[in-house]
Amino acid sequence: FNKEGEDKARLVIYYNKQTVIKRISGRVFDAGGFQIGKFTQRDFKDESAVNNFSLYEDTRVKHFLPAVTAYPYTVEYAYELELKQNLIIPAWRPDAYWNVAVQYSEYTFTCGESDDIRVNDTNYAGEPVRSNGDGRKSITWNVANLPARRYEPYSPDPETYKITVKVAPVNFSYYKHEGHYSNWEELGKWSYDALLADGLELPEATTQVVRKLVEGLASDKEKAKVLYEYLQRKTRYVSVQIGIGGFKPMAAKEVDRLGYGDCKGLVNYMQALLKVASIPSYYCIVEAGSAKRNIQSDFASMEQGNHIILCVPLENDTTWLECTSQRLPFGYLGSFTDDRTVWACTPTGGQLLRTPNYPVAASTQHRQAVLVLAEDGTLTGKMETAFAAGQYENHLEIAGSNGAEQIKLLKKAYDVDYIDFRNIDYQKQSGKIPMLVETFEVTLPKYAPENGGQVFLTANIVNRQPNVPAVKDRKLPVYINRGYTDEDQITYVLPDGLNLVSGGWKEEIESRFGKYQATVEQMGNQLRYHRKFVLNEGTFPAEQYTEFSAFINRINMLDNRKAILAN
Repeated sequence: FNKEGEDKARLVIYYNKQTVIKRISGRVFDAGGFQIGKFTQRDFKDESAVNNFSLYEDTRVKHFLPAVTAYPYTVEYAYELELKQNLIIPAWRPDAYWNVAVQYSEYTFTCGESDDIRVNDTNYAGEPVRSNGDGRKSITWNVANLPARRYEPYSPDPETYKITVKVAPVNFSYYKHEGHYSNWEELGKWSYDALLADGLELPEATTQVVRKLVEGLASDKEKAKVLYEYLQRKTRYVSVQIGIGGFKPMAAKEVDRLGYGDCKGLVNYMQALLKVASIPSYYCIVEAGSAKRNIQSDFASMEQGNHIILCVPLENDTTWLECTSQRLPFGYLGSFTDDRTVWACTPTGGQLLRTPNYPVAASTQHRQAVLVLAEDGTLTGKMETAFAAGQYENHLEIAGSNGAEQIKLLKKAYDVDYIDFRNIDYQKQSGKIPMLVETFEVTLPKYAPENGGQVFLTANIVNRQPNVPAVKDRKLPVYINRGYTDEDQITYVLPDGLNLVSGGWKEEIESRFGKYQATVEQMGNQLRYHRKFVLNEGTFPAEQYTEFSAFINRINMLDNRKAILAN
């Protein structure tokens, strides 16, 4: 490790009542390979792992960072965990970090000789070593001399190319609950029966409220929408790690009483509301995050997934609900959980389902502005931007704030020197394709002042495509996580006598990665700028990265092109 990567030398181990740390030891070596230190469990700091948005969490964490001032150095460590349950077994990922070489790493899993287990080792070369003795059996995986993997932009999910070993039981014991599974159907059935089935009861008063809310509504979708909006008004998100190791949701009647819950509790509460209205729904586990990561379809295990969402299987119109947000519209998931495989827990067993994906053509950001250029180069005017489908969330946080905080967020989003905003307004439009419309009056002091008798105006003010860095000897495929369509139409009202001396322009680029068009033309005292950029999502071979970076960097250059004007 050098100083920039030193935090990766920190060993962090989580534990709780069901996971006991048996031993920790380690050594530190200098650049020449000589031992310069050692450590044991006594050297570790021990702290609660409770975060500032979680209640009732009993997980703790031990962590240690060697005190070394001479770089580079190498850390060797070993630790042993004893699990008092076998439903959740930690996965092994020996090369989890970018830019960190692994000299040697070993993972041994030991269990009873008669225990049935399933193993999934992804991207692991060779066969693990198996041994038996004293009524136990062990499996050991190891790797040696893994070079540091350099970060490459637009990389795919690390699970597709890094080593991962997962172990799952067939028969398990977990917090006095026992069961067995070998596939998602069986795991989903156990989860429903043991964790979900008994928590859907609501107080009679709330039941009557639900019936009143849906009275007279013709369709199940209308009813579900009204109940979702009731959930948003009544509850808020707080992480609650209790109930069979944090897997069992808070009972619906408790969420009703308290007015808060975590993703599990809020989904369960929404299910209970829908149940009163005789609308079926599925409790779904998802691997949430901006990167799209699927539940592994061919290997069922309880450690997969980190969030819960709700599926409402309406006839010919399956609807998905994010139950932790007061801002998202009915039926919209957003980039946190869109376009990925999830597993649903139903009364008849687990099912693998797919969350919706908004197409590139629908995921739009459309901006229009009319700006007046003053003699001193200041721009003033009105700007309107509509964010739709996959881009709906772009400014959702800004829309939900106000006052000084809203101005601060706007200045971060529109990163132009001295920009000022007035009369800010946001309007939400729900529907199959949700839209957020942002309008404001804007001032950009001396944005394009006269210089040597000429005015240099960068026509693209607020939507310039960043450069993509060059990568020599690219190893990984090029992965564009989400495609989108951006369109900007800006009209500049010029002072009398000011005209284009550089001439207008029309640029067009088309490639496998997308399409770009930009035009500048003068009509009377107006300078009109039009830009449209379509980025295609998908996975492309590593050897096409040079072509991709050239495409993006050409767009960056054109986005920064200046129109030259003079009297």
